[in-house]
Amino acid sequence: MAINRTGSSRPNPRGEGGPSRSRKNNKLPKWFIILAWLAALGSLAFGALLAGVLVYYDNQLPDFRQLSEYKPPLITRVYDRNGEIVAEYANERRIWVSINEIPKPVIESFLAAEDTDFYEHGGYDLKAIIRAALVNTMTHRMQGASTITQQVAKTYLLSSERTYTRKIKELILSWRIEKAYTKNEILELYLNRIYLGNGSYGVAAAAQTYFSKTLAELTMPERAMIAGMPQAPSRYNPVRNPSAAKARRDIVIRRLQSEGYVTKDEADAAIATPLGLNISPLKQGEDAPHFAEYIRQMVLKEYGEKALYQDGLSVYTTLDLPTQRRAEEATYKGLRDYDRRHGWRGPLHHMKSLDGWQKEVNAFAEKYAHSWRIGEPAVVLKVSADSARIGLSDEREGIVARSTAKWTGKGSLNSFLKVGDIIMVKAVKKDGKDYSLEQLPNVQGALVAMDVRTGEVLAMVGGLGEGVGFNRAIMARRQVGSSFKPFVYAAAMEKGYTPASTVLDAPLVFNNSDGSEWKPHNYDKKFTGLTTLRQGLEQSRNLMTVRLAQDIGLRDVSELSRRVGLKGLPITDLSVVLGSINYTLMEMTSAYSVFPRGGSYIEPTYLRRVQDSKGVTLFRAHPACEKCLASLGATPDENPVLPKMGGKEALDAQNAYLMTNVLQGVVLRGTGYSLSSLGRPLGGKTGTTNDYVDAWFVGFSPSLAIGVWVGFDTPKSLGYGETGGRAALPIWKTFAEAQFKGTPIEGFSVPQGIEFVRIDAKSGLLPGVNSQKIITEAFKEGTAPTQTTPDYVDESGYEIFNSGATGGDTERPAANDGGSGNAPNNGGGSSGNPIENLLRTFGIY
Repeated sequence: MAINRTGSSRPNPRGEGGPSRSRKNNKLPKWFIILAWLAALGSLAFGALLAGVLVYYDNQLPDFRQLSEYKPPLITRVYDRNGEIVAEYANERRIWVSINEIPKPVIESFLAAEDTDFYEHGGYDLKAIIRAALVNTMTHRMQGASTITQQVAKTYLLSSERTYTRKIKELILSWRIEKAYTKNEILELYLNRIYLGNGSYGVAAAAQTYFSKTLAELTMPERAMIAGMPQAPSRYNPVRNPSAAKARRDIVIRRLQSEGYVTKDEADAAIATPLGLNISPLKQGEDAPHFAEYIRQMVLKEYGEKALYQDGLSVYTTLDLPTQRRAEEATYKGLRDYDRRHGWRGPLHHMKSLDGWQKEVNAFAEKYAHSWRIGEPAVVLKVSADSARIGLSDEREGIVARSTAKWTGKGSLNSFLKVGDIIMVKAVKKDGKDYSLEQLPNVQGALVAMDVRTGEVLAMVGGLGEGVGFNRAIMARRQVGSSFKPFVYAAAMEKGYTPASTVLDAPLVFNNSDGSEWKPHNYDKKFTGLTTLRQGLEQSRNLMTVRLAQDIGLRDVSELSRRVGLKGLPITDLSVVLGSINYTLMEMTSAYSVFPRGGSYIEPTYLRRVQDSKGVTLFRAHPACEKCLASLGATPDENPVLPKMGGKEALDAQNAYLMTNVLQGVVLRGTGYSLSSLGRPLGGKTGTTNDYVDAWFVGFSPSLAIGVWVGFDTPKSLGYGETGGRAALPIWKTFAEAQFKGTPIEGFSVPQGIEFVRIDAKSGLLPGVNSQKIITEAFKEGTAPTQTTPDYVDESGYEIFNSGATGGDTERPAANDGGSGNAPNNGGGSSGNPIENLLRTFGIY
């Protein structure tokens, strides 16, 4: 081997013997080494930076473990007695469902639309982040890259601001959430919190809002539409932007196809279908506005605003929605009939020009949206003698025929309608072009229906055509007129009177302390002399009612009234027995229910049960009873006989039945005679106040107590002849007829201690030879008459002094009547009255 000067071996030219020269050639270039060192240092720096960022933001991040304790704002639902939703109250519409209750196709739709790699990534998708960063930097478009986990972090723990700081926090939280929760737990949080437009939070709420369906009922295109909304709920809102919503839905359907969830044929068929919306906004108590508002106020007062709007209470009420709907319809029909009897009052408004009529009509439609039962606003576009072309909201048009306006009494349409008039109309047929001319009644009314056995309120109409407004059923205190008389007669029964006892129906004059006189009078200006209590109540005789109260004393009448819930009756003013006292319709109906209930008074009840979102009972009206139906003798084929409910005894069972029986006579022969056509046992009493200001009918069947009031909010006359029998009774009848249709006929139960005796209807005694009308009368045992009707009766005692009074109304209190003076104290008298002296000579007094 040759050695060079430096001592190194020289390579053999043939390649033999000497060492290779490759060691020098294998050295890494300096630039590469420098680059490697820079990369290493950069990695260290990046790691340090990353660690610094994590440390920096660590103290700023919310505790992700609070997700385990998250309590979502939930909807409070008000239910009727059958479980039908009456109203919903919430700041956010949300229905929480567990992941196990969410159908798999719904989950697949959201994964296809939002996060196809959800079950693979660790909380964030790095490729998607880089792609979005490039798009956002190099174009004018903004593209998101958030995974479902990131959306959970943002929605539950962070704000929605678009900043890099928030994005960093979101990534950190997402990683932590993935380590702490399962994928299904994360998915459950997401699907229940995501905002999906129109006030709906979560998939279940969206299914209800847009399609009125449960999640299990949704079709594939419906699921796809909802799954496409999280990206931009406003832009893809199917109500406001149906075309955008459909386009987005179709994209989701194609993604479902590309992910293998559906076939091409299924996707093609789904894309060909329309959106098919069936919008179902939160129930606002539309079917029972006044009842729903009353319940809302009760819950708000008892449990607070947060509980009502966020805690998802379940409020089970006594309301029966089918009964309520019948009550609303009967009230509307009765007030409409009254209003039409009093003619056309003119249009709601007049437009000088038809320019922009659509905007004007839309504004009126929104203003009168609560009057949907009556009709809707429309503008007259063209009018002739026989028809009018009208424009409605949403640019619809229709025709009003002359035949639908006969009630106005105006003849041709163009004699009272002008182009530009805004009027109320109602579709004659659904989805038709023909409309009837309507008018907003300016009269008001109320109706209450109560379960006799339990005191539960089944229906409550507080007014017409004004939304929640003023609840006249429980807030309006009005003079009750002759509807108060039964409580005077009931007090008399407690003092030993019977339905056959006689009281003089003849003129009365009371001298007041101020020197004035009070002269109560009967409606028909007639006097019937000695008259049985039954006839007096059936024919609503004022004079004998005053005499009866004077005999038994107002203190006893007041005490009985208090026991049936009618408090505050004065004991010094005899006019109150004719109804000059003020009570609410609910108070009167509840008081009447005492008679068919057998004498016990039960406070009206509106709530059955209140539960929190976990099913814990917060309130229960009646104690829970296990195996109740079995203990009552229920069988698979027969309902049990329900036990009598509790309550305070207001009068004994026998007197309660006597009054029930007498009030049946009001229906069979008296002022409530029109109800006899219903062909079932009913009792009740009309009431009319001075100058026809208030009209009442309160009555009952064996199972239902019903009250109706009609009048103006600002008291004024309803018009001559608008008595309780004409203005209120038809509403009662319409409702009762619909309510009892197809139900078995019930009879009033007769308590022990009652006997039935045949008597002379006129004298109240046992029948005589010349008795012309014999009836079977009810008595407490031992109180039936023993005397026989005389063979001769002076008929002059039964109808005398036809013109001896100044007029009046059987059903109205005569206080403050036309200068006749005020009612005196109970001790006032009429001794020395020449008319009464004359009656004594006839042997009638």
